[in-house]
Amino acid sequence: MPSRNRNMPVAMSRAKRAEEVSTAFRADYRAYQYRFVEFYIEHVVDVGRAFKGDLQSVLVLAVLGQVWLKAVRAAEAEGQDPDAIPQDRLSITSSRISDVTDIPRQTVRRKLKELERRGWLLRNDDGAYRLASSGGRSTARRDLSDVDGRALERIAKLFVELEGLVEAQADRASRAGQTEQSGNVLKSSGSGVP
Repeated sequence: MPSRNRNMPVAMSRAKRAEEVSTAFRADYRAYQYRFVEFYIEHVVDVGRAFKGDLQSVLVLAVLGQVWLKAVRAAEAEGQDPDAIPQDRLSITSSRISDVTDIPRQTVRRKLKELERRGWLLRNDDGAYRLASSGGRSTARRDLSDVDGRALERIAKLFVELEGLVEAQADRASRAGQTEQSGNVLKSSGSGVP
């Protein structure tokens, strides 16, 4: 419980920052939307090429990746070897993937079998699936390293562009506040226009 209270100011400051950022995006929506959609299209096209247009397999692999990343990050935070994580913490069922993605269960099962055939997944005795990995790195990431590298570059570019948009909005708001404050000083001194 004490660690949660210590993290409360961080969570509140992140929530406040998220609100500031979303306000900036709303204020310059077209600039935000253009940059985001440009990133999104480039990313989906790039990933789609790597999967020969099979975006459902991308979603299935992404869900498995999130489960795996959550477990590995938690293990590393606790100083544990990622290769020693119990299978059940790394795994997810086809039914759950179907629920998360809205892809029909039979389709999910076919996608899982194809990803397993590629060597990216392992199937547990209980029927759940997990990413195949070694040394805290998945085989899918290894095989998709070019796509992963381009994605990292794209997200870095998007981050810088959106950060610039937020900073520009903050500058405009600051100048508007200074102008308003100057107007209030003139009114209170009686030298404003009647």
